[in-house]
Amino acid sequence: MTQSHSFVLGRRRFLELTGLAAAATATGCLPMLHLREEELAPAAGDLAMARRPEKLGNWQDLYRQRWSWDHVAKGTHGWLNCRSACMFDLYVKDGVVVREEQSATYEASEPGVPDFNPRGCQKGACYTEVMYGPSRLSVPLKRVGERGSGQWEQISWDQALSEIATKLVEISEKDGTDTIIHDLGPHFDHGPTTAARGRFFGMIGATMSDDWAEIGDLNHGATLTLGFPHVGGGSDEWFLSDYLVVWMMNPAVTQIPDAHFLFEAKYNGSDLVVIDPQYSATAVHADQWIPIRPGTDAALALATAKHIWDSGRMDLAYVRERTDLPVLVRLDTGRFLTEADLEEGGRQAVVYVWDEADGRTMPAPGSPENTRHPKLDQGEVEPPIEGRFAVTLADGSEVAVVPVGSLLREHLEPWTFEATAEVTGLAKEQVEQFAEGFARAKRPMVLSSWGSNRYFHSDQMNRAKLLCLSLKGAVGRKGAGYHSTGWIETGSLGIGDKTGLAGRLALFSQIGYGTLFDMAVDRVRGRISAQRMTWELGESVGEDVVCMTNAASMNLGIQGIDEILDREQEGLYPRPLSAYDKEARESDWMPRLPLEKARAWVTGGNNVLRRSNLPQRSLEHLWPELELIVDINPKYTFTGMHADYLLPAAGYYEKRGIKYAVAYIPYLHYCDAAVDPVGESKDEWWIFWKLANEVQRVAQQRGTPELPGCGKFPVDLKTIGDRFNYHGKFGADDTEAVTQFILDSAHTTEGMKVPELERTGVEKFKAAGGPSGQPQMFNDDWKGEGVLRAGTHFTEHKWPWPTRTGRQQFYIDHPWFIEAGEALPTHIESPKAGGDLPFQLISCHARWSIHSIWRDDPMMLRLQRGEPALYLNPSDAEREGIGDGDWAELENRVGKVYMRVKYSTMVRPGVAYYFHAWEPHQFPEHESYKFVTPGLMNPLHFAGREGQMRWRFGVWEPGTQVQDTRVAIRPGRPAGQEV
Repeated sequence: MTQSHSFVLGRRRFLELTGLAAAATATGCLPMLHLREEELAPAAGDLAMARRPEKLGNWQDLYRQRWSWDHVAKGTHGWLNCRSACMFDLYVKDGVVVREEQSATYEASEPGVPDFNPRGCQKGACYTEVMYGPSRLSVPLKRVGERGSGQWEQISWDQALSEIATKLVEISEKDGTDTIIHDLGPHFDHGPTTAARGRFFGMIGATMSDDWAEIGDLNHGATLTLGFPHVGGGSDEWFLSDYLVVWMMNPAVTQIPDAHFLFEAKYNGSDLVVIDPQYSATAVHADQWIPIRPGTDAALALATAKHIWDSGRMDLAYVRERTDLPVLVRLDTGRFLTEADLEEGGRQAVVYVWDEADGRTMPAPGSPENTRHPKLDQGEVEPPIEGRFAVTLADGSEVAVVPVGSLLREHLEPWTFEATAEVTGLAKEQVEQFAEGFARAKRPMVLSSWGSNRYFHSDQMNRAKLLCLSLKGAVGRKGAGYHSTGWIETGSLGIGDKTGLAGRLALFSQIGYGTLFDMAVDRVRGRISAQRMTWELGESVGEDVVCMTNAASMNLGIQGIDEILDREQEGLYPRPLSAYDKEARESDWMPRLPLEKARAWVTGGNNVLRRSNLPQRSLEHLWPELELIVDINPKYTFTGMHADYLLPAAGYYEKRGIKYAVAYIPYLHYCDAAVDPVGESKDEWWIFWKLANEVQRVAQQRGTPELPGCGKFPVDLKTIGDRFNYHGKFGADDTEAVTQFILDSAHTTEGMKVPELERTGVEKFKAAGGPSGQPQMFNDDWKGEGVLRAGTHFTEHKWPWPTRTGRQQFYIDHPWFIEAGEALPTHIESPKAGGDLPFQLISCHARWSIHSIWRDDPMMLRLQRGEPALYLNPSDAEREGIGDGDWAELENRVGKVYMRVKYSTMVRPGVAYYFHAWEPHQFPEHESYKFVTPGLMNPLHFAGREGQMRWRFGVWEPGTQVQDTRVAIRPGRPAGQEV
């Protein structure tokens, strides 16, 4: 041991030690922990003494002390997976943030639309409790006992970074850089914190796993239909809709600062419909609550689509021009009719519609590679969406073809109101009322955000919702359409080591000048838009310059769950899941890294053992294979409990940053460093700057050769420190300069300056930006004025959608989809993951925490039951012999856990409902509901290299689904629990 201060702690005492409880007392935060003097490490002890409040004479002194401060800084909660950005005033006294307060600085986007004020929630208003709370990390720690034992020693930053760097270099030399895993996690920002993580791990050739789909947030249905998943503009657009459908979403809980637009729209005359098996906090305000049986949403949408069509309320001109309903399908193969079918040497990409006036086929306008008609404008042609036609193929044979609309009309026929009511568990009158309201609406809008993607067949549900909207001509129309959460483009650092023109030229060389030249020619000739060029180039860059994979495929390879999932999904598809995965890898459709095994896991922005399904398999199968586990985090987590090193990261109010730019609020939110980091905490730019230099020193000392970097590009660890800091351009403490560099690199933030943002905290974006990565606004027109909306690139400028047909696509002609009977949106019963058991385990985001960040916060715990709870309908609980507040045992094929039961009539019978993100160590035996959640993977999402089904970060990849989990629930008390 290099320090004289070492200690062995139980888990509970460790939480107390790292909490800086005296600091919490100084700010009025609870709990007031009673720590023994000898347990305080020197840094924490000194800090506690410095923050001990002066002796008070009377209550007036207490009041005066509370309402006095030294200065006010602007800040928000930047490094956090919360899609509601909110500006706060941070009140600082004696180097401590004593409170935070909402700052109402937002304007209305246009006359007649409410403004964005106020913004904030109870979590943001008490972040200081987390900042100075019981689970805060304040010093670097090294494990001295077994993983998970809670035995640690305090070490210096120098020792921590030296040992970690040495291990990273050793692993890279011995096993390859791709065996180092950096799980990107759901928590990130658009400032120096995430830029440093991405830059470091990209440069060393580590495997960076995208977990958009693995955590169940990726909208596969939107990608299949529109070509991208992140759809939607500002939340003030909700106000302009006349029929608002909140479908698998609960804004009153998960988007507190934006929910007022729903209620203001209702007061303005809009119908507000909430579709949710639970009587949610949003459903309380609805004109119609539809308590649908879990997993049957596609059935309701298909019945609605049938009613729109049958009642003559379809926007036929829109459907002909912008959807694939006129596109011809061969009846013999089920595939689209293409130029390759009709002409020798023809192009597979070009699809066809029927020209009724001339009685022949014609290339569909907007079809990929249709250079004569690259846009969706069809001129005088009105292709039919129903019919049956004979065409002669290139080999002289004749086949029958039909428009997609004919197949769809036949497919919708069984979905009468009566049949739908039987499937969904609703009354026929409820189905009819909803369908008629949707059909009658002029501006229907569906809100279906990240939580709508967690069923095994969520893709079918979202495709069916989009079908209803497209039949109404709503997608892309102002005040109508689909909101699944859009993003605004911001700048970045990238992973190159050159700036300016030299950096752009280096990037172009990686893409290939041939590709760029061809695109430039197409652009000049009007065959492709600037937005589409950006979209296509973004795919090339993402694949070629980093070792990127998706977390679900990675887990299937290294977590030890492949046999379990094959068993759980037996009979759902023609082949086992492993067979689809194998074909996808052999066809180079879906990347799976590491190439062979994992040897190091470095976290940042995530809590993988809390978040992942079947974490016991990770601990049993993966963790013993890892030689190094590092958790870089502001607070102690379940993953950190099982790590080798804990590195304390600065909190939200202790470092500069830029809140990630979700389109709901079209303002950039700046995070200022209101105070110095707590204890010995450091911001991530400092941490990775130092670590890069230490890796370089170790590599130079060892003479590390150039390494292959997952087979894509060479990795030179001997120069990584110089390249990380742009050859001396940025120092370890230069986060202000780094932030300004990021702002200067995007036209959406043009002219924004850090000193001004320190004064104002927010500034409206100048544009929506191009579609690169998560930002997919496809809006060239918005320049900071008016309500921000998505998709005008397609609907007003008539450029093709990035799909196989160039249109909103409802027929997927990939062989896997045809074989599975899922070419068209359809209803499929939810599989019984875990066994054929009586309760369906349904999760929801909680009001009291963003993931696990606030889960142990004393104030938030006081506002709920204070421990994990399972909500059951009283009739179900009484039938099982479980009283309100009793312990219950949840069991299925993959595990068993214990939770207390809360009676709730808001829960539909047959459903076991819980709010997610509790840490496993908050459960008996440190086993949470994730221990009974298999996390099924839909094999069709492994398909690739065809149209919109191409692997891309945050766009198309397999994931895991949790809402299909089944459990048995019976009275049962964990060992050691008396009541």
